[in-house]
Amino acid sequence: MVRPRRVTAPVAGLSVLLVLSIAAWIGGDVVLDRLNATRCTDPATVLVTAAPAVAPALSEVADELGASEDDCYRVEVKAEPARETMTRLVAGEASPSVWVPESTTWLRQARDSGAWRVPEAGTSVALSPVVLAVKESLKAKNWRELIGPGATAVAGIADPAKDPASLSALLALRGFASAEKDPAAATVAAIRPVSGDYSERAEDLFARPLDVFPTSEQALERHNSTPGATRLTAVAAENPLPPLDFPYVVLPDANEAQRAGAEKFLARLRSAADLGRFGLRAPDDQAAGLDQGFVDETLRLWSGLTLTARVLGVLDVSGSMNQIVPRTGTTRMTLAVGAAERGLGMFKPGTQIGLWKFSTRLDGDKDYKEIIPFASVKEHLASGQAVAAVRATRATANGATGLYDTTLAAYREARKNWELGRINIVAIMTDGRNEDPDSIGQRELLDELAKLQDKRRPLPVIAIGMGPDVDVGELRAIAEATGGGAFTTVDPAGISDIFAQALSTMLCQPPACRPR
Repeated sequence: MVRPRRVTAPVAGLSVLLVLSIAAWIGGDVVLDRLNATRCTDPATVLVTAAPAVAPALSEVADELGASEDDCYRVEVKAEPARETMTRLVAGEASPSVWVPESTTWLRQARDSGAWRVPEAGTSVALSPVVLAVKESLKAKNWRELIGPGATAVAGIADPAKDPASLSALLALRGFASAEKDPAAATVAAIRPVSGDYSERAEDLFARPLDVFPTSEQALERHNSTPGATRLTAVAAENPLPPLDFPYVVLPDANEAQRAGAEKFLARLRSAADLGRFGLRAPDDQAAGLDQGFVDETLRLWSGLTLTARVLGVLDVSGSMNQIVPRTGTTRMTLAVGAAERGLGMFKPGTQIGLWKFSTRLDGDKDYKEIIPFASVKEHLASGQAVAAVRATRATANGATGLYDTTLAAYREARKNWELGRINIVAIMTDGRNEDPDSIGQRELLDELAKLQDKRRPLPVIAIGMGPDVDVGELRAIAEATGGGAFTTVDPAGISDIFAQALSTMLCQPPACRPR
């Protein structure tokens, strides 16, 4: 009988080790393959440009996240006012991966201003309701009593085209007026008291002697927590109003890795952000939204009442402007500059004005050159530099009249920087007709102007001509192609009157006056 061989302990031990070694070898390769597959050596950088009100909250989450090797992305947050970001997007400059402005209204403004690729809406990552900041001594406790028709409190407002909280308040005013017998008249009556001397910046409202003004809940809490500040009471709206909703939008220039990182960061924000410490509330996807048609109508009404405009002035400085005007003893150039200076008095302080000069080859091959960059009338007058720069052009008249190339360039520039809530205008002042043999022709100019028309974003040209050398038909054709008008005078001495007539006609919008 053959007995089975007994496996000794050493042999059994070696067998187990052999099996474990093979398993470890095979498993180790699998683990290494997985580690190599998930290791992140070059994480994508997701640049988030956010409104200052929400940027600190986003930065805190980004700092906690660090550089995630598992997801292979990291986040950098930059605080920047929404208008500055919008301006860069409209200009086509390098964009961040993500934009988080205070309100969805900024996304719509960016698109209306020419940044067509910006999404119309985003995902809210925080919320701050719009409230009225009210003196504690006031007895009125609701919005209708405080700012509705017949209200007697001294109310203020910021430019609603720049401040979403003020825009929400303006929408509320229109809502109150809609219940009156004459809604249009009631709307005008309610808006006029706050439109006469509005603030360019929302934060300036806290320093003004006002009884009541709109602001965000977050901004009011920040004010009340400032040592020495006069405490103000927050009064919530009776009816739902669009809050500051801080929409998170991934911009088109983000690459695939950045988009993936942006989506993961959004999920992290929605689940992990501690918003209360920053005076913000959690996002509410059911919050009141925007009726864009109603918003556009409201801003047009505002611009008509305040006569705030964005005017790109274009001044002829060709050699013929040096001619002496009979009976005046002065040049056409001097008269034109004087008319332009007096024209500043026709605008509200918040009107934005920029100025070019033109003749031929003023800037390399270009017939035009900027004299004054865009700024408000208030800023121009305060600095004195604008008036000095305009006056300095009196000594620069030279060359021929490069009207066509200049008109097209100015129109394209104004179209690119068109602003919702303002009366946008290109005003051209000349004493002649196109004399540049190297420029585009009149037919080509008119065709290009036709392509640039947008009924939702009107941009008329005011053509102001003075002197016997002006081609009235030429100026009229240019102006009418844009929905504008031509105003001319044979006698250059009458330029001041014709300038005032042109501006008052184009700036006067319903309901302040009837259309032409």
